[in-house]
Amino acid sequence: MWRNIAPACTVAVLLASVPAQTKASATVYAIAGAERFAIERAIAGAARRLDNAECQRILTDFTDPSGRTLADILAEAGKTPAEFIRELYWLDDRETACCLRRGTLAFTMPGQRVIRVCGRRFADVSLSRPIYGDAVFIHEMLHALGLGENPPASSDITQRVIARCSGTTRT
Repeated sequence: MWRNIAPACTVAVLLASVPAQTKASATVYAIAGAERFAIERAIAGAARRLDNAECQRILTDFTDPSGRTLADILAEAGKTPAEFIRELYWLDDRETACCLRRGTLAFTMPGQRVIRVCGRRFADVSLSRPIYGDAVFIHEMLHALGLGENPPASSDITQRVIARCSGTTRT
């Protein structure tokens, strides 16, 4: 019986610790329970990190295929990084081939505003390592702004995000 109660209590305590304004700040589809909580928590954490000038430098570290910095693309849209990440659409797509591959936590195509999340796997990683969950979502936001991949390698993008954004605090 305690095996069933303990995870529910953990989720309840974590839900109670999320500030009210972050609960409805993003559009999250088809996700419930701990997965939804982890995704909303990471979106809010990524947005807070992106409010920091050092973390925002990630937008000048990368360019789209035409050579424009991601900061320039975002400026043309008239959005702050935190506003932009909250305006993306987050979809639990755990049964797709990408999510069934080992290690994938989330994915999108360059320029697309729908971020597909491997719900269960993402929640497991993000709840135990919040900086990594936040970094994965910032990584996906970079793709939504037009960043391609391979090159740069996926792991290189995430490591650069962590280097730029890990010094910012989560509250």
